[in-house]
Amino acid sequence: MKTGKIDRPFLVALLLLAGIGVIMVFSASMYSSTISGEKGYALFLKQLVFVILGVIVMGVMSKIDYRVYKKYYLLGIVISIFLLAIVLIPGIGLKVNDARRWIDLKVTTFQPSEFAKVAVILYFSTIISRKPDIIKENMPFLLNCMLPLGIICGITAIEPSLSAAMAIALGAGGVLYFGGIKFKLFYPYLGFAFLAVVGLMIAEPWRLDRFNVFLGKGGYDYQISQSLLAIGTGGIFGRGLGNGKQKYLFLPELQNDFIFANIAEEFGFIGCLLVLGIFAFVIWRGLKIAQKAPDTFAYLYTSSVMLLLAFQVLVNIGVASAIIPVTGMALPFVSAGGSSMVILFAMMGPILNISRNVDLSKKLDLNKKRM
Repeated sequence: MKTGKIDRPFLVALLLLAGIGVIMVFSASMYSSTISGEKGYALFLKQLVFVILGVIVMGVMSKIDYRVYKKYYLLGIVISIFLLAIVLIPGIGLKVNDARRWIDLKVTTFQPSEFAKVAVILYFSTIISRKPDIIKENMPFLLNCMLPLGIICGITAIEPSLSAAMAIALGAGGVLYFGGIKFKLFYPYLGFAFLAVVGLMIAEPWRLDRFNVFLGKGGYDYQISQSLLAIGTGGIFGRGLGNGKQKYLFLPELQNDFIFANIAEEFGFIGCLLVLGIFAFVIWRGLKIAQKAPDTFAYLYTSSVMLLLAFQVLVNIGVASAIIPVTGMALPFVSAGGSSMVILFAMMGPILNISRNVDLSKKLDLNKKRM
């Protein structure tokens, strides 16, 4: 198959997001880094290193024929389950804020649930492109799809990281949807997932408390109040880079889950529109690549990754603006986070390789069948 150049507009938009992220992480963390005894630019340098590492990984993966990745679909699932299991073991998994989600690598930490997101999409895209009939019959669907997905989401929820479990499930659900699943086959599992979420809320009441606060029945949430204050004080043009007030420890996790509030405070409505516009362009461009993908695997993988990206953006911004209950979800390519950044760029590598095989200037042939 003839290959061309990677889709440069898609690549440039990704780099823009990462560049904005590095700057905003520096702005959000310089005070907290200083009072914790580190240099004010410590987290900035760390984020920059992870961005550079991620870009290198993406560059290498974009040069590898995307079909090669299909060989490792099963290995990715096995590694995911193994890493998600050992992270629960005290002494191996690092516990932060009552959550054991990270493996301490001494020089940095690694979050297995981030790896599981891409491994699940790769697995589902491969098996459905090879055997599309498995999503048409109950038993093959259960054994090949729902059983491994249930194990991975279940372990992730135990960490606890319900938002990561939901993101993993949504990535798999995206592949199933784009693969043409019959929804009646999916309904029993949706009911089970709903009951599981209710059960987790009952087992760990802090989740229920967050939901009640969101409904206005349980007092107020300090983080959300500060986030809304940051967004409100930003106005149209913002206070200016570095002039935000929330970084002075008023809003916890400003450089992570609430980085969008920092953007709103320092760059206002215009800055938020710019960031959202870049995200919209990336997702639109990615879906265009998916539409013209040369085969089913490429179509399923690319469209599902774009769906996952959109989900993470909506959840992060929804939490920051009090549209949905509080949950931990980083803003892709922008929030601070090493494993998240590298995995995100790695997910984009195969898409860039797929883009070498499509011509976005040509009209889509709706009668063309993918193989």
